[in-house]
Amino acid sequence: MSRINDVIARYECARALVENGLSIFAVGDPAGAQLNAAIRRTIFALGDEPSEVWSDLLQAAKALRWRRITQPFPNSLQPVQAQIVEQLLRQTTRLRAFVGHESLLDELASAATAVRETDSPLGAVLLESILEVGAGNCVVVASGGAARAGLQEWLHSVGAVVLVPSGLSELHAGVEQSYVIAPPMFVPSSVVMAPSTDEVTFVLPAWFRNHSLPDSVLGPHAEGRITFNAAVHPIGDVSEPGDGDGDGDGDSPAEDSYFPQPVWGNRQSDDREPATDEVEAWKLLLGGGLALWLDDGDRIRSLDPRQPEGDRIDYALVTDVIPGTYLVLREGETERGAMYEQALRSLGSRADAVLATQKQWKQALHARLSEHGAKAAARELSARGVRSAGQVRAWADPRLICPQLDADFGGLLSWLGMPLQPTYGNAVMLRRAVYKATADLRKELEAAVSLADLGTLEKDGVLRLDLQRNGFRRMIVARVLARSPFTEIVARAQIRVPFADGSLQWLE
Repeated sequence: MSRINDVIARYECARALVENGLSIFAVGDPAGAQLNAAIRRTIFALGDEPSEVWSDLLQAAKALRWRRITQPFPNSLQPVQAQIVEQLLRQTTRLRAFVGHESLLDELASAATAVRETDSPLGAVLLESILEVGAGNCVVVASGGAARAGLQEWLHSVGAVVLVPSGLSELHAGVEQSYVIAPPMFVPSSVVMAPSTDEVTFVLPAWFRNHSLPDSVLGPHAEGRITFNAAVHPIGDVSEPGDGDGDGDGDSPAEDSYFPQPVWGNRQSDDREPATDEVEAWKLLLGGGLALWLDDGDRIRSLDPRQPEGDRIDYALVTDVIPGTYLVLREGETERGAMYEQALRSLGSRADAVLATQKQWKQALHARLSEHGAKAAARELSARGVRSAGQVRAWADPRLICPQLDADFGGLLSWLGMPLQPTYGNAVMLRRAVYKATADLRKELEAAVSLADLGTLEKDGVLRLDLQRNGFRRMIVARVLARSPFTEIVARAQIRVPFADGSLQWLE
């Protein structure tokens, strides 16, 4: 009955919102407006000029602007913002020797300094609103995990609850007001279309003028679709610098993105099949300034902080690894290799025979791949009914024991012209030993996570775990920030090993 009651409550909230409308607090923010105008003028002035020289500077400026929109707590609680400003100022100094747009550099440097020296006026408006309504009668909705962690740290003393949009389903009955700290276009449509409170108020800087409301996917096609009225309430000094380059009723220039975005460039690898010691891999950008090459294997260890204690560590399918996924990784090397070695030790005197048959079929597979190539091999295996034939290159990895499906392994051995036994039995024995070692590690990871501060993970995007097991003391949990739209050919030894990467420091 509780789920039915929740649905009824959502309908009641939607009805109240249709009748009363929602509110938009457009708060004057002169420093933010100055930064926004400087970014937009720079993008307009550069036009078709190659962007590589300017990319680091514009990335830092956009990240600073994004935080000004979504993280309006005092600057004293924003060490990352201070780092971004310092990076931006260094870039403006560096570029003076290479470009002829000193006035643009001056504008960006002046705007960044103004942001550093003035707290966002949105914070004062939000705090005043919470105190007026009562912390127990409202909820603050943050744009994402990092913003939520910072807002929660700041508002903890007044007892305010801060959630991300996906967490609104956990809100208890009786909360009347939602304060959303982002423009409407930057939040899921459910915040408006399926509200958790009778009243919804968006708090955003006045220089962001696009107030269009999010809509459901089916909304434009529905008869009698629900529509909401939005009342805009200007607060404070809402004047614009210069000629008023705030966002008009239309969209921003195509070149200007408010979300900090990675610059992937173009694929650098040759148009060829990888060698036997190479693989095709996607590049992942992770929290904490890290990156990872992810191959097309079946799965990778992950963490879900929303699950109850003891059930947070699991595996994610490689195809399901998207921004927001938390990966559990071993610093400096892969977990797979350590689990493999531990499993072999547990087999004792049987390990030599297992290694011998594993080596035999791996060598035969390497020979086939070298002769025909992975694409042709995959086609031949598919014709034989091998369902996961597309992963044939991954099976050549010495530490990948065998295909996940037993029938696929049997089909592979037949294609290689090898007898089923004892190769099949030895591989299954090794796989079970690896499962046992992996299960033991999972228990230790669960224990370490239960003692860790998951708020740090949400805020910083990375968390280091303290394990007592030899070889696994340097384990980390890192949030996936972005996944490249294309693969590159990289050495197999680089796969799933986290490394430092500064291609975009300010992703959230």
